[in-house]
Amino acid sequence: MRARGSSVASRGGGSLVPTLLVLVLTVVACRARDEPTASGTTTTTAEDTTPTTARGPTSAPRWETVTTFNGTGNETTPTFDILKGAIQWRARWKCETGHLRVDSDPKRSRHPQATVDSPCSVSTDKPDKAVGYGIVDGTVKLIVQATSAWEITVDQQIDTPLVEPPLPGMDTGKVLGQGEFYNVEMKGKGTAKLFELPDGALALRLEQFEVSSNTDLFVWVSESPAPKTSKDAVDSPYVELGNLKSTVGSENYLLPAGLTRDKIKSIVIWCAPVRIAYTAAVLAS
Repeated sequence: MRARGSSVASRGGGSLVPTLLVLVLTVVACRARDEPTASGTTTTTAEDTTPTTARGPTSAPRWETVTTFNGTGNETTPTFDILKGAIQWRARWKCETGHLRVDSDPKRSRHPQATVDSPCSVSTDKPDKAVGYGIVDGTVKLIVQATSAWEITVDQQIDTPLVEPPLPGMDTGKVLGQGEFYNVEMKGKGTAKLFELPDGALALRLEQFEVSSNTDLFVWVSESPAPKTSKDAVDSPYVELGNLKSTVGSENYLLPAGLTRDKIKSIVIWCAPVRIAYTAAVLAS
């Protein structure tokens, strides 16, 4: 089997260190689609929105993309909505030459400074620094002052459960296996289901899922028939599907092509920083 989608994984376990409970900032990107130009040269790219509930148990904080704007020169963007109770939002930006200033409307009443006020060179020289933050929720728009073409992507940081609808084809696809999550090193609950979609692809769905919060949690499909310890998990071949999207909710994962049912015996939620298995589910046929 392949780990992280490329290299063979049959990894030996090391010594286990104490669990560090740290909140995770999980970025959830959505595939974008183009929308009509709103005004002037500003183009809004609305994301395929992932439904997010405003109530229920709290998940580890994660980032969700709200929308992307493109423009040239001075523009006021169309309005966008930040979830009530969102922790914060950010504007990731880039521009070609000159200077970029971005103000939010409404502004923070106590700290009304600009969201972005920076030379465009920052977005090429230090792209990780090309970001501004806001805390105003509800309906917001951006007032952009620029001397060249620019792009701004708005993300919101939230800690509400993620509620993804089933993938297309799951309603008519075949359930190859399913099982309930159980505790390994930390608490976990919910159901894991392995689907064969009508086109032959394999997909995993976690339903009513909940696991203890931490940073850098990953989803593994494992050859271990029933991992009871972290050593059981790390000593067995596995394929890493990527970061866990949310520590609470219902979520989907497509499996890489070439992975066969006989190599998928369990699902493991793995915490990379402390190298322990949080929770697991045996996929019984």
